[in-house]
Amino acid sequence: MKTLKFPDDFTKLTHRLPGGVQYLYKLNDEDNNMVSIVGGAIGLKGDGVRTFEMWDTKNDYDVQGYLTAEEINHWLQNHPLEEGE
Repeated sequence: MKTLKFPDDFTKLTHRLPGGVQYLYKLNDEDNNMVSIVGGAIGLKGDGVRTFEMWDTKNDYDVQGYLTAEEINHWLQNHPLEEGE
């Protein structure tokens, strides 16, 4: 099992919304699952500095908003990935 750590294991990208940031981890699986963490733009549920919006398409298809990095890492710790993902 692999436990992801935010932001260390994620690729940092510029979000398509102005002022937004995205941290992305793509799983190596047939379903193209990912964990996307965003914030900082109008319409996103987090400021991109202290709070973030997280979408984990493998474990919970619902978006979770206004999470701190500590809350994200707690989620990731409780939802480790199978080897090879």
